[in-house]
Order: sequence, then C-alpha cells, then structure tokens
Amino acid sequence: MRTFSNIAGLLSGAIGGGGFLLLFFFFQFPLLPSLLLGLAGFGGAYLCLYAFRPKPRLSFELGEGITPQLLETTMKEGGEKVRALIDCSRDIKDPAIRTKVTRIIDVIKRIFANFEKDPKDIKQAKQFLNYYLDTSIKIVKKYRDLSLQNVRSPDIAATLAKAELMLDSIEKAFEKQLARLLRDDAMDLDTEIQTLEKTFNAEDLK
Repeated sequence: MRTFSNIAGLLSGAIGGGGFLLLFFFFQFPLLPSLLLGLAGFGGAYLCLYAFRPKPRLSFELGEGITPQLLETTMKEGGEKVRALIDCSRDIKDPAIRTKVTRIIDVIKRIFANFEKDPKDIKQAKQFLNYYLDTSIKIVKKYRDLSLQNVRSPDIAATLAKAELMLDSIEKAFEKQLARLLRDDAMDLDTEIQTLEKTFNAEDLK
C-alpha cells in the first residue's frame, strides 16, 4: 500500500503541477487562482486514484488454524466425493444396498453442513473424513463393479457380502463422528452459558 501511495502522489503531483503551469504560463491566469486550481487538480487526481487502489486480500481465521481458504477447499473436496458416491449408487440395482449408500451420503452431507455452521470442527474431523470418505468410495465402486457383472461365483458373492457389512460399519462410523461434533458444539454452548451466568452473578444482573 505504501508503494501505491507513492505512485499516486507522484501522478497526482504531476497532474496538479502541470495544471498550475498550464494555467499560469499558457493561459496567463493570476498566480493565486492558478495555484489553487493546481492544488484542486492534485487533490482530485489523488482521490480518483485512491478509489481504484488495489484492495488487500483479507486473511482471517474462523477457528484454531481454520482459514476461509481451508473451509472452501474442504467443502469443495467433500462435495466432489459426495457426488462420486451418488454417481456410484445410481448404478447399484439392489435397492437395499442403494438405500444404505444413500443413508451414508445423507450423514456425510450433515457433517459438511455442520462445517459451514462451525468451521473449527474441520480440524477435528478432517483426518477421519479423508480416510472414511475415500474408503467409502472405494467400497461402493467395488460393489457396483462386481454387482454389474453377469458372471457370479462364490468368490464374487463373498466379496459382495463383505462389502455390504463394511457399508454398515461405515454408516455407524459416520453417525458417531457427527454425534461427536454435535456433542462438542453442545458442550461449547454449555460453557458459554455457564460463563454468562457467572458474569451475571458477579455483576448482580441476574
């Protein structure tokens, strides 16, 4: 910003000085009016340049180590992974399995909705989500690919059965993670209420 101020000052000075010289020497204006108009030109030029100054990028935190960029990246990556799960689920013919995947997707969406309301939860859940989201996508894709094959063998049937059990485990894991995040939010609210009550009591405001 200091560099911009220097440049704006030089340009405004050139405009104001040029205007003074033009009025005083070329148009033969009196000294005082030429000087005042030159100063007015300087001020007007500086204000115009200042209005178009480069705006500094805001950098602030939404929690402990959570920046707007991290929140945006997390939401974008989460959205892409959720869409991948949705795309896979559409190709699954078994309605029961498709319902399981849909329930998992719904819980994931609720977790990311919680991030928008309380971004500091990202730090707590990011590693969990990275692992379980990627694992969920791999399992659902594997199940989809195997279930679409016309040939059925004992090995394929066993793999599909394992994948179904894994989906149950993943759904429970996501639900536990969401409950943990919401519980922490409730604990934060309880702490704030207790602090407020102490303040009221100390100030005799209750």
